[in-house]
Amino acid sequence: MLALRWFTAALFIVAIPVFLVLSNVRIATTDSHVYDYAFSQYDAPARTGIERPELDRAAREIVQYFQASERDSLLDIRVAIAGEQQPLFSEREVLHMRDVRDLFQLVFRIHELAFVYAVGYIATAVLWSRERSMQRLARQLATAGALTAGLFALGAMAVLVGFDTLFTQFHVLSFSNDFWQLDPARDHLIQMFPEGFWYDVTLGVGVMSILEGGLLTALALGYLTWLARDRPRWRPHWPLPVPR
Repeated sequence: MLALRWFTAALFIVAIPVFLVLSNVRIATTDSHVYDYAFSQYDAPARTGIERPELDRAAREIVQYFQASERDSLLDIRVAIAGEQQPLFSEREVLHMRDVRDLFQLVFRIHELAFVYAVGYIATAVLWSRERSMQRLARQLATAGALTAGLFALGAMAVLVGFDTLFTQFHVLSFSNDFWQLDPARDHLIQMFPEGFWYDVTLGVGVMSILEGGLLTALALGYLTWLARDRPRWRPHWPLPVPR
């Protein structure tokens, strides 16, 4: 029984940083502001030769594609290029986007599982409604927050020092083919989302995770401090001798 309690607690502490970072990844994947930043910051219209409204529409279709449940579907976006409707992506890019969609779908499922487990664990602790249980939960949240902040602080430093190597290794480990190796001179996908954009997003996800982990730790420690101050101090139950 004790081993099971330790295991569930350890799994909860791990689930918190997983949930926090994947929440940020999910936001970066589906938030239109992120795509707007990519197109504005890296001048996607000039790089691609495609008008900005067409790129914005393509971004919306990409988000819908990432969230779609049809596993065999391929991304088919057509935009106006030189006055004619043409496919935005080549066959190689389309196949890579299918791989990216599958990866994001896996990330979304892990994110949802981490959320369900964390909420279930917290609900169990609250239902017990014992002070010791709530104190234990607060300590576990403080540990999970500190773990999140510490891990992603190290990750952020690694990104700052060697992003190019990390970026390449991520693709090698995540994909079983080389469709991700695109040509910036002709492939629209890498023109729309260049490596500099991915550096910004990766660093942004890391910084947000650090801040969230730090805030979680601060709130949990604040709660524990409040409990300690609220608890009455021990007093003796017998009269003390009066010095003469």
